[in-house]
Amino acid sequence: GRRTTLAVHGRLVLLLAALVALPAAAAELRQPLPDVHALVGVRVVTAPGEVLESATVVVRDGVIESVGDVEPPADAAVIEFERGEDQPPLTVYPGLIDPYLVVETDDEGDQDESVPEGRHALIRPDATVDAWPGDTVVTRRQAGFTTALLAPGEGLLRGRSLVANLGEGGLNVNRLRADVAQHAHLHERGPSGAYPQSLMGSVALFRQTLLDARWQQRAQQAWQADPAQARPEWLPGLDALAPVLDGERPLVFETRDIHDTLRILELVDDDIDLVLVGHGAEYQRLDQFPRRVPHILTMDLPAAPDVEDETDRDVSLEELRHWRRAPENAQRLIEAGVPVLFTAHGLGNPADLFGHLATAIERGLDADRALAGLTTGPAEWLGIGDRAGRVAPGFMANFVLVEGELFAEKPTISEVWIDGARFELAKLEPPAIDPAGTWALTLGLPGMGDVDAELVLSGEPTSLSGTLSAMGNDTPLSEIRVSGKQLQIRIDASRYGGSGTIAIDMDIEGDRGRGTGSGPFGEFTVRGQRTSDPDEEDARQ
Repeated sequence: GRRTTLAVHGRLVLLLAALVALPAAAAELRQPLPDVHALVGVRVVTAPGEVLESATVVVRDGVIESVGDVEPPADAAVIEFERGEDQPPLTVYPGLIDPYLVVETDDEGDQDESVPEGRHALIRPDATVDAWPGDTVVTRRQAGFTTALLAPGEGLLRGRSLVANLGEGGLNVNRLRADVAQHAHLHERGPSGAYPQSLMGSVALFRQTLLDARWQQRAQQAWQADPAQARPEWLPGLDALAPVLDGERPLVFETRDIHDTLRILELVDDDIDLVLVGHGAEYQRLDQFPRRVPHILTMDLPAAPDVEDETDRDVSLEELRHWRRAPENAQRLIEAGVPVLFTAHGLGNPADLFGHLATAIERGLDADRALAGLTTGPAEWLGIGDRAGRVAPGFMANFVLVEGELFAEKPTISEVWIDGARFELAKLEPPAIDPAGTWALTLGLPGMGDVDAELVLSGEPTSLSGTLSAMGNDTPLSEIRVSGKQLQIRIDASRYGGSGTIAIDMDIEGDRGRGTGSGPFGEFTVRGQRTSDPDEEDARQ
């Protein structure tokens, strides 16, 4: 009857729904198919000071299977790189590791609401990094970084960092280690005018917090040993400092200047595993350091003072000395027995790090030591030395392909591999255009419409420099490359209130150009018309 028909119909509906759901469930549970690649005939820097001039790198399921004079497996996708006689060698370097990448957390205005009762707003040692800084990750990856320490960026005692690869997919697929270090910064101030509002107050709050944490640790131990006594008060969050006080977890302190360095070295007890994020002027008072603690150096070298115009020649002797001596800072620390790692922290464009290191190498820093400060050194310090920092069997397939030298003013990084995933960056072709001159650009920005800009380029196609003037801001270009008939420029987005990098790729035909751009504010279109070439500019002057 009708009831039987409805029952059968209902079962059919349920069966169809189950059949539809099966592929989705299977897709979620299905493991990825084996992924095997063989990079053939490449120069490989397996570790600092260890080079194979021609080798094969075999990658299987995200792990390096073999390196050296080996035959590609039968199931491997073979990748060969054709190089012309006039092209620089293609070198495989270990994936670079940034030991200090700051991840901003709560906005200051939200701190009061997010702080538990009995906790100071600046004291958050139990906080963890749970945000994935997508734009920053992409920028670091484009500069050759495959792994980084993600550190919290808010507070006096900021919380615990973690180590992650910089591939796609967020923390859930990239995290390697949690609770790596505790982080601190003395130059934080209380929100909404609350205490502390001075450096003296911040120092006092830091010192009192460590004393409270030590008291809580000992009081809890005493109560556990004798529960008959009064149970001690529990202060929220301070248990996270116990591994720091016991020397089992590093305390990473960011510094601003040499006075900060000396202050922190005196403030933090010797039994704490202290690591300093340096500022680049440690050489000034190195002989006064009470102990040799590891330094993570930013390598943000000062630019040469501009003294071409007589009105701009009011440069102090101190500025001139720092400009001269700053490139020697890393080597002086190493000679003094200070362990040194390198970071792109503090640089508008992470790729600028290589040019700064090249300058430091010219001034005495050993090139292998510089590479170790970006590979094996941070890998060991971060507790992943058995799987990162080298191109070796059993290690994660994290490596970088560079055309020519890595430590150059503008190295050409053609590919980055992370966990065996291949990220092909812009490959350069020999320049087929000369874009030097002044260009009138129209930028089609989302939500703003057309914005006029001016691009000024000078130099040869292989070594251009220039500026972009837009929205009342004259910005030097971080990177300029010509590939075939395409002009590729990169700009520090912080000059326009964003983070990361603004990229513009413009195809040029004669004196006209058309292309696209992208950055923290989204994608946009680019149209250009060359209004004068360098010879015309010189004639006008």
